[in-house]
Amino acid sequence: MPERIERNMGAEAMRAATGRTHAQWRDLLQEAGALEWTHRQIADWLVAEHGVEPWWSQGITVDFEQDRKGRLPGQQADGTFAVSRTKTVPGERLEALAAVRAAVDARHGAAHGENLAAAQPVVRWRLADGTRLAAAAQAPNKTGTPVNLTIEKLPDAASVDAAKDEIEQIFGSVAG
Repeated sequence: MPERIERNMGAEAMRAATGRTHAQWRDLLQEAGALEWTHRQIADWLVAEHGVEPWWSQGITVDFEQDRKGRLPGQQADGTFAVSRTKTVPGERLEALAAVRAAVDARHGAAHGENLAAAQPVVRWRLADGTRLAAAAQAPNKTGTPVNLTIEKLPDAASVDAAKDEIEQIFGSVAG
């Protein structure tokens, strides 16, 4: 099970970037009525009313939802769950993505969509169980290209471990 965002988004980093602690943001949001707001409304309010950078507004929103609204770690705003892992694959961006794509295609069939011209090229699959899988290639580094695999639309927290195993098996079968 993923950890709560507060454990991944350190207290000092939060205060330095936003001027408030996790607890201060939670209290401010609750006082503003955010228990009744959607995820998007909270994040947008933080940006518009408090000048929070969008990346930090997402983290503050998830932290608030986990602490005050019962959102579980790994749970998305729509109630489903997602799991994500990154592995550096030998080769340039499109070459590394093609290697991962071949491994996923061998397990799940042809992709249903791609955007290879994007700043972060991506390939997407709709899996038989109703979940979705995406492979995205990041900027290459000295040893290859980090490729991120994400499985989303998992129905519950109990499906997270199996999805992590699936990602590990895919990465384990990548030629390279």
